[in-house]
Amino acid sequence: MRTVLLVEDSHTQRECLSQQLTWSGWDVIPACDGMDALEKLQGSCPDVVLLDVVMPRLDGYRACRLIKSNPETQNIPVIFLTGKEQNLAVYEGIKHAEAYVSKPWRSQELLETIKWVIVYARSKPKVNSDAAWFRHFLLNLKLIEIYLHSPGKRETHGLQILRLYEAAMKALDQTLVLNPRHLRARRYRDGVRHQYQQFRQELEQIHSCQLCYYYHGQDGINCAVHPAGPVSKWCPDWKLD
Repeated sequence: MRTVLLVEDSHTQRECLSQQLTWSGWDVIPACDGMDALEKLQGSCPDVVLLDVVMPRLDGYRACRLIKSNPETQNIPVIFLTGKEQNLAVYEGIKHAEAYVSKPWRSQELLETIKWVIVYARSKPKVNSDAAWFRHFLLNLKLIEIYLHSPGKRETHGLQILRLYEAAMKALDQTLVLNPRHLRARRYRDGVRHQYQQFRQELEQIHSCQLCYYYHGQDGINCAVHPAGPVSKWCPDWKLD
């Protein structure tokens, strides 16, 4: 079955789109924001990504750049879902995606756009080089620096920063597999691993709930998974409609 990764922070719009796509024969993988989308991509290879622009944790533009800079996901077509007021701003981001569809969307327009971007993506060459992986590393590193300089970096962005560090280290490893003599990658490798371990230790000092081992509502509603705690999607103390 054809698969679409649907990235939309609005529960109502996500459910509505999911129903429409399911009725049209698509298998839908839902994601609530850019970080969730990147995690879902690690375990799946959808035919297309529908990506909202304004989202918490990681917006659509940055998520799209990370998808397109990663040699493993670069040829998955991306369609932005934009509000009318975002259509002018989207021209800057469209260079990283294949298309965009305005909200409120028309089902036929959306389905036709999905069809042609998939055909277009099949004709694009794949680039799996040390240079491509190193560019992906630098993009992750830049985003890490943005989060690290934001207020409440540990409490509000801790898990995102860890995930970005892990993606950055994977990109460095791939760079060196393809080119063991890549000087810049070799220089970065030990330093980035040390920063990752140091940041992880800082997070482990945060006092988490003794009941569920989650900590601080990262968007005022959802608690973040504590690095030392069990892994699950949502804190069991919260019920999301």
